[in-house]
Amino acid sequence: MEQLSMPFWISRYEGYDVLFIMENPYRTELNFTAQPDLSFSVSHRYPEIDPEKTNIYRIYVTEDNPVYGAKIYRNYVKEKGDFVTLAEKAEQNLNIEKLYGAPFVYLWGENIISENDINWEKFRQSTDHVIMKYLCSFSSKVENGAEFEKVLQELKNQDYVADYQKNTVCSYISQLLRRDDFWNPMVFTQKTAQMNELLCTEYDSLTDSQKIQLNKEALAANMPGVFQPAFTWMNASTVDLLKDMQESGIDAAWIGLNSWEQAYAKPELVEQANDMGYLIASYDSYHSIHAPGQEQWITAAFDDASLYENATVTDKNGEKESGFQNVGRKLNPTLSMPAVESRMKNIMSNDLPFNSWFIDCDATGEIYDDYTPEHITTQEQDLSARLERMAYIRDAYDLVVGSEGGNDFAASTIAYAHGIELPSFSWMDQDMKANEESEYFIGKYYNPTGGVAEHFAKRIPIKEQYDTIFVNSQYDIPLFKLVYNDSVITSAHWDWSTFKIEGKTQERMIREVLYNVSPLYHLDDEQWNEYKEDITAHNKIWSAFSKKAVQNEMTDFSYLNEDGTVQKTVYGNQLSVVANFGDTSYNHEGTEIPAHSAFITESGKSMVYTPILKDIHK
Repeated sequence: MEQLSMPFWISRYEGYDVLFIMENPYRTELNFTAQPDLSFSVSHRYPEIDPEKTNIYRIYVTEDNPVYGAKIYRNYVKEKGDFVTLAEKAEQNLNIEKLYGAPFVYLWGENIISENDINWEKFRQSTDHVIMKYLCSFSSKVENGAEFEKVLQELKNQDYVADYQKNTVCSYISQLLRRDDFWNPMVFTQKTAQMNELLCTEYDSLTDSQKIQLNKEALAANMPGVFQPAFTWMNASTVDLLKDMQESGIDAAWIGLNSWEQAYAKPELVEQANDMGYLIASYDSYHSIHAPGQEQWITAAFDDASLYENATVTDKNGEKESGFQNVGRKLNPTLSMPAVESRMKNIMSNDLPFNSWFIDCDATGEIYDDYTPEHITTQEQDLSARLERMAYIRDAYDLVVGSEGGNDFAASTIAYAHGIELPSFSWMDQDMKANEESEYFIGKYYNPTGGVAEHFAKRIPIKEQYDTIFVNSQYDIPLFKLVYNDSVITSAHWDWSTFKIEGKTQERMIREVLYNVSPLYHLDDEQWNEYKEDITAHNKIWSAFSKKAVQNEMTDFSYLNEDGTVQKTVYGNQLSVVANFGDTSYNHEGTEIPAHSAFITESGKSMVYTPILKDIHK
């Protein structure tokens, strides 16, 4: 379920193919061998907790062309009543059409205040201000409190403020502004009109976002000249960035936030994205749960403290299934709905106009048999509950929902999938995963400025074997797109943005056109300014093409040369692409297609597209 995006395979013989469809893919393993030949066998388990003891395969003999097998499977999904086109999904939520031709943009900004929002000369001169002393009173309760106090002492003897000191101050203050106990009317005596409006309601009755806005206003109003007006904080990497994107010709985009707390801090961001016609979503997950009081990330924390002991997955050996990165446990999806409803109610009570949502893990196929005596659960029940909670989030709040992976059991529920085109694979190699001295190290989940973390911003080469398996387009056969192009919009896992792999950006841009794959970027103001020219140039071609392609079935695919470096896709009966991934030009029916270029034809009109990139981005 996890390793196959669709539960079928095609075996090629001389002059014909054989298609195998698993009607019951649960608890099935593919066991690969490479000696003497590359082959695999299939094994299936029938545990006592599963009442279903029948395993059914459909076997078809087809012509020697993978397109035939993919189309048979597409018809099989339709036969089951599980095929839903994007157009049909849009009948229920018209916002789905905002995905057409939209790149996926993760927008980063962990802090509530940036270095641009502070007058550092006046800050340095205010280290003994009463408000500054109040800020210090929290130092023992905040992660980098000791560093903050040290910086204040250093500034008393400096005539400048170093970058690391600015980062410490911004990080510390951002943490304070999220605290429920930060507001103190005896300290913050100067009030603005917005503060007075907020304080018409009892403080404890304010939403999380309103409390942050009050705290921001209080700090800015009571240290005038030191802080810029609170409503301008973080503009450069939020509302100003979105304005510049739209002014640069990006008329459709999906904006993803690392967490809903980003929106609490800057509600104008969500409002503006919505007003501009963009989709905007928060990352969310119900996969891992951490011990109460020991939560390492926000999505692993739940209001119901009993879930950790009473609603987690036990394997057949009686051991608890570990959570992501072996932290905590796995939450049983069949017992999660009250937690899902509670979290979504709390988030949406902040009156932020989210119109999309990203739910991690639920469409990856990482599902479990739970042997806990009090709540025995089969994989089938686990999967059904995941689909139920995604559908609940989608329907209760009218959101365009997507998930990680995007394997086809979720295709009728989700509108977009991150990871189906290029999965996460850095965990397979220690140099990528952990060796910080290696050129292949993917990067830390950290940025001292609070912007795009190194894990996403750092450009790296990849080793030859991973390039062959995961990236090199000459080995691709777009089976998923042949089945689901007009049902699910697909992109890479967020580890692998369009620019992430050195030397592969141009090829990936061509692939994004050939297979109608949405580009994926990680942006803050620094990254946007770095890549703006290349992003907007590519978007001009890709977006116009994709808006049409996504509304059609991928009707054909073929290799046009023996080594697979020239390929053709067809969408409907009027739109086609010939991509040349090779290093020399290719003559296609009288048209010379340069190396690393795509030839796009629509209703008799055609163009050659060669992505032109800054040398540093290739």
